[in-house]
Parts: sequence; C-alpha cells; structure tokens
Amino acid sequence: MQHIVYLLLISFGALFILGIFHFTIYLQQNDKAFRNYSFYLLLMAVFNVIRLFDERLDFFYALPLYTVETWDPVLSNFAFLMYVNFLGVVLNITKADTFFRRSWRLIQLFVPAFLLLYIILRFAGNPMHIADTIIAVASFSCMGFGIVLAFRLLALRKQKFYQLIIAGTLVSVSGVLTGLIINVFVYKNNMAFEGLYFLEISMLIEAVFLSAALGYRLKMAYLEREKFQQSLLIETKRNAELATQTANLLRKELDIKNWQNEVSRDLHDDIGATLSSMHIYGDLAQNIWDTQPDKSREMVGKISEQSKGLIQRMGDVVWSLKSPEEEKNSIGLRLRNYSQELLSGKNIVTHFEIDEVLAQKIVSPLVRKNILLIAKEAMNNIAKYSGATETFITFNRWEDWFQLTVQDNGKGFDSSPNLSQEEKEYGGNGLENMEQRCKQLQGIFSFHSEPGQGVCITCRFPIAIISHSS
Repeated sequence: MQHIVYLLLISFGALFILGIFHFTIYLQQNDKAFRNYSFYLLLMAVFNVIRLFDERLDFFYALPLYTVETWDPVLSNFAFLMYVNFLGVVLNITKADTFFRRSWRLIQLFVPAFLLLYIILRFAGNPMHIADTIIAVASFSCMGFGIVLAFRLLALRKQKFYQLIIAGTLVSVSGVLTGLIINVFVYKNNMAFEGLYFLEISMLIEAVFLSAALGYRLKMAYLEREKFQQSLLIETKRNAELATQTANLLRKELDIKNWQNEVSRDLHDDIGATLSSMHIYGDLAQNIWDTQPDKSREMVGKISEQSKGLIQRMGDVVWSLKSPEEEKNSIGLRLRNYSQELLSGKNIVTHFEIDEVLAQKIVSPLVRKNILLIAKEAMNNIAKYSGATETFITFNRWEDWFQLTVQDNGKGFDSSPNLSQEEKEYGGNGLENMEQRCKQLQGIFSFHSEPGQGVCITCRFPIAIISHSS
C-alpha cells in the first residue's frame, strides 16, 4: 500500500498547485474556462485526500470505509460536473444553441440536487439502496452530456486548442475506464486501490494536456488583445489624421473667408475710392475742357495714372488667388517683373535671392498678397527717394521665421526716433502700411538707415503661418 500513498500524495500536490494556479489566472483574466477547470482540479485534490484517509491505509487518521464510499462518488461527480462546465465554456455554448444550452442548465441543477439527496440517504442508512440508484442516475446523466460535448469537440479537432483538450479528455476517460474495469472484473471491488493507479496517472497526464491548452488559449487572448490594441491605435491615428485634415479644411475655409473680407474691404476702400476719384476728375475735365484745356489734359492724365494703378492692384488680387506652384505665379517672378517695370527705367539694378521652394509653400492669398505689396511699396520708395544704383531683395528662411528683406545702396538718412522731413518724404504712409501688413501676418517689421548707407527694410514672419495656410 505504500506506493499508492506516494502516488496519492504526488497527485494531490500537483492537482492542488495547478488548481490554485489556474484560479489565479481566472481572477486576472475573468475567463470562466480557467475557473471551472481550477474547481475540477481542486475537487480531485480533495478526492485524493479522502482516499488517503481510507481505513485500509495505516499512515493517516482512518475514515471508515463506509464514509469513504460516501464521499468518493460525490467528489468525483462534482469534479466531473466542473469538467462538463469547462467543456461548455470552451465550446462557447450560447443561447443560440438551444438544445445544448437547456441540457447544460438542466445538468447544472440536476446533478448537485441528486448528489445532495445521495449524501442525506447515505447518512440515513441508505434505505433499500435508493442512494446507489440516485448516484448512478446522476453519474450517467453527467457522463452522457459529457460524451455529447466530447463529440462536439471532435468537430473542432483541426484547431490546436481543441486538439489538446481532446487528447487530455481521451487520456482521462481511458484511465478512469481502465481502473473501473480492473476493480470490477479483477478485484470485484469498485473501491479497490489498484484501479487508482490508472486514475491518478491519467489525471496527471490530462492536467498536462489541458494546462497546455489553457496556456495556448491565454496566449491567443494576449495576441488578440495586442491585435485589437494595434487596430485601435491605427484607428486612432486615422481619426487624428482625419481631424487634422478637417482642421486644415476649416482653416482654409477661414482663410478664404478672411480673404473675402479683405477683398471686400479693398474693393470698397481702395478701388471704390479710386473709381470715385476718377469719376470726379472726369466730370471736372469735361466741365473745363473748353475753357482750360491744359487743366483738362492734366485731369485726364490723372485718370490714366489712377486707372493704371487700379489695374495693377486688381492684377495683384487675381495673382494672389492663383496656385504658387506654377512658375508664372511665383513670388520671385512677380517681383522681378515689377522691378523691371519700375526700377530698370531709373537705372537701378535689382539682385534677387528668393527661396522658391519656401515661397511655393505659402498658399494663403492673404499672405501672398501682403508679402507682394510690402515688397512693391519698398521698391516704390526706392524709385522715388533713394537715389540708389542697386537694390537687393531676399526672401528665405531664418531659423523659425521666413524673412523678406529689401535693401538699397542709396543716400539713406538718419533714422533716429524723431522722424526727419526727409524720412517722412521717403516713407510717407508707405512705412506705416508696410508695418501694418507685416503685423497682420503676425510678423516683425524693422527699418534701418544711415546717411550714405542706404535703407534696409526687414519683415520676419513665423513659419507657423505657412502651416496654418497649407
């Protein structure tokens, strides 16, 4: 008998540790498969303890054989019920599987009730051997439904998870049946210890297979969770990109709205005023045509000059609306053409250093128009007042800014805080207009001049307004 004691102790220790381990995983993962299998292992561990207390063994406090015979079928049937629950969970029996669902619920109620009745009858003396009949009915009911679920397992045998469960189940069933056959037909006693060898060894092998299956299930759950997290991350990035695109569209719409307001103000203030002035000059020229022909011609000349300026301003508005990616619509070409018209006639050579790649990134009509008008205003002042022979126009990036610089080698003047009459004549309203246009783009305007050193106008704009406008 000493060998069976060692086997029962080893089996108890292994089943108890595995039961606690799987229950711990259940607490972490909330997976009912781990819970039901842990209950099965712990019940079988208690089954081993009861067998160790058998009065036929002299190593521990002995229980009467009658008591061992009472608890042996109760524990084994409760354990098998937990195994059936485990199979029901891993087979994912849902309300849609009406027959299996109802049968499972019936077994879960029927077996515990019969086992409780069996215990009562046993302790009452088992009148007319009714308890034996009840335990047999409970055992065959639970076993029958377990066999039905096992056949359903076979339909899923191509999947690794179910292959491991099928292997463990076959080992366990083989061990139980072999032990039962040996006890009944060889030793004529279903409680003989010899059958336990097959039962205990088969349970240990089964525990290896089913623990491997649950480990595989846990691994697949982690992989599925990781896959879900990755898909969630991809979806989050996609939503962020859509949000960015939506924000850009809204910014563009806002830019267009701001530009519409700007054009509306230009049409009303600048162009409207010019047209009104041209109308006044026209009426005045018509009224004095006969009496003051020279004055009339002067009025007509002013109308011509104003109409030319109006055409230029309208041209600037139309140009600012066009795509900067086309060479003919670039800032560099626009400034070169204007300098050719205005400065070349006064023998002023203009040198350009323009970063066209940077310029093409500026698509906002408002930004393009203001940069153009600042440069044109500066060139007008050079043509009128500077006496320069060379002009340098640069447009490039400077740290986190992009910078427009217009510099000449003219006579210059003292640019002290107290504006001189010469500076007033140089700038007129031009300096104020340039500064306002620069500030409208969140830029920094600076003006520097010294006698004999020419004039340098610098406007720095944050790179952010490129991103804002793109």
